[in-house]
Amino acid sequence: MKKIYALILLVMLALMLTACGKSEFGLSENTSKQMTITAENASRDAFFMVGSLEVEDGEQVVISSSLKKGRVRVEIVKMPEEQSIDKLPDLNAEPIITADVSSTDEFSDAVSAGTYLLKATCLEKATGTVQVAVKPGA
Repeated sequence: MKKIYALILLVMLALMLTACGKSEFGLSENTSKQMTITAENASRDAFFMVGSLEVEDGEQVVISSSLKKGRVRVEIVKMPEEQSIDKLPDLNAEPIITADVSSTDEFSDAVSAGTYLLKATCLEKATGTVQVAVKPGA
């Protein structure tokens, strides 16, 4: 009987520890010129897609990572010129920019003026932030 109680106690303890392991993957800032991806024990393959990042002529997209652990893929996808509430953007559209970032990586690229969607995918369990910003070109 003591073994059953010990086993039940062990299972309950394991469930409590699992419940304490908070996991988040999303945006903490979302403006037309800057987005901040926040990961807290984000699980592998977690993803989201959000818009809209506004790029003007002469601007570039800068992706900078401050991840304590893990890797995140950031994809920038051009939104169609004509949009309507009846037609959703193509979630499988070819990205204009793809950057796999970890630690303190930084990536920048000039893109044409327009509106862009951001797709973020957690490649490895991750904790930290990734900034995606529109800044003047070099």
